[in-house]
Amino acid sequence: MSSNFTVNRLCEQCENVFVAKTTVTRFCSKLCNKRHYKAKERTLKMAPMDQVVKKVLEGKPDEDITVEFLNVKSAAKLLRASNKMVYHLINIGKLHAVNLSERKTLVRRLEIDRLFEMPTVIELKRIKPPPVSECYSMGEAQELFHISEKALFEVIKRNNLFKFQEGKFVYVAKSDLNRIFKPQL
Repeated sequence: MSSNFTVNRLCEQCENVFVAKTTVTRFCSKLCNKRHYKAKERTLKMAPMDQVVKKVLEGKPDEDITVEFLNVKSAAKLLRASNKMVYHLINIGKLHAVNLSERKTLVRRLEIDRLFEMPTVIELKRIKPPPVSECYSMGEAQELFHISEKALFEVIKRNNLFKFQEGKFVYVAKSDLNRIFKPQL
């Protein structure tokens, strides 16, 4: 309903002064009304995403990261790495974990903290590989013990034997394999 008087108003969208025909008019044109509506809808949709981004930027740890035992996903989140990286650290022995079942692996929080400690001299000596002359290559070991490649790798993994690569060959200490395949009577 229009009236006989005019009111000067300030448009909420473009902030220009206009002459309104009613006392409740908020916008100078239909275009400003549409623009204001679109901006309001956009902010309503973006508000939940903005809260997530704000939480990440604040860097507050999640409640599952502060517990003593972590699953692989939580450990990866704590290390800011991928799940595959955590599994790789477990497989190479840098991170100790426990398999409770096929789909449940737990890591102690102390083990993750231990990753960041400086290695001692004893650990560095233990990692040094033996000379190649005292080792079997994988092919030599397969022929000598009449075992397939997969079975040999399973034996190495099960017995936690040290293997290393030099050039294109992978070597394992002769003493370790002889101890397993030729036990003393």
